[in-house]
Amino acid sequence: MNEFLRKKWEMAGLSDDYIFNKVMLDYDICLEVLRRILPDLHIKKIKLPNNQQEFTVAPDAKAVRFDIYTTDEQGNHYDIEMQVADHHNITKRIRYYQTASSMEAYDKGQPYEQADDSYVIFFCNFDPFQLGQQRYVLHKHIDEIPEQIIEDGQTDILFNVPSLRHDVDPEMQAFLDMIAQREVEATDPLVVKLKERIAVVKRNRKWRSEYMRRSVYEMDQEMREKKIREGERKVRDGKREILEGNRELLEEKRELQKGKREIQKSKREIKEGQDRLKEKEQLIQEREQKLHENQQTIIKTSIVAMRELNIDETTIKKEIKEKFDLSDKEIKDYFAE
Repeated sequence: MNEFLRKKWEMAGLSDDYIFNKVMLDYDICLEVLRRILPDLHIKKIKLPNNQQEFTVAPDAKAVRFDIYTTDEQGNHYDIEMQVADHHNITKRIRYYQTASSMEAYDKGQPYEQADDSYVIFFCNFDPFQLGQQRYVLHKHIDEIPEQIIEDGQTDILFNVPSLRHDVDPEMQAFLDMIAQREVEATDPLVVKLKERIAVVKRNRKWRSEYMRRSVYEMDQEMREKKIREGERKVRDGKREILEGNRELLEEKRELQKGKREIQKSKREIKEGQDRLKEKEQLIQEREQKLHENQQTIIKTSIVAMRELNIDETTIKKEIKEKFDLSDKEIKDYFAE
């Protein structure tokens, strides 16, 4: 026998769902536990508790397997569950268990008002709602009138086993302490029966072997689920990286487009500047041409005026050359006309 599994079996108590189920199969223990949970019902007797009873709400619906299921002499239905780990789905889980239990409460052809009541009871090794309560009793109510409870025959009860608030009565507290493996008064008859029953369960070789096989299966299943979760995490991380890469690529494309637009804008501005420069050069050329033409007119007019005054050509050429700073070639051209 695997040493780890052997120690696990030896150390397992009521907080282990397998041990809890086998202990709660005991008629007297199950009856007394229900009486302590629901003292106002004054339960006299119950049907022999059924372990791992399975119900299917619909042919294509998920089946639900109850840990401990029984009914009392009044026809009330009880589902008792040990919830070891917090999978963060407790409310939806209760809803489905209650649905399956409630379906059993409706006999074919029976009027709705004669339907039996159903109780789903969860012993949680954690605080199911993280609100600090030791016991949570759930009923439907009217939102606009919270204190108005809807009496539909469904009751959900959840116990926060690790809680030390002691909000329940001493007898119920003793049972919770047994689950949590805390010190308990040995004079409590239920505590005595529980310890005896646990010892009987631990001596049962068939149950021990079944526990080992189930533990190996659960460890394998947990490892597979861990690998699946790890794979899913890697896929999610990969998707996030792809999305991040796509966002970065998109941002780079936007930056590239922005750069291209800025380049185009710069090119347009350069071209516009070049066009303005050409226009200015053209204007300067036109002005220079105009000045040249005006100078030519003035020079020609001056030559004509000095000739009319009978000034000799040499003097005229000298005067024009100095006054207008002309070259010999330009003087020659003017007087060649």
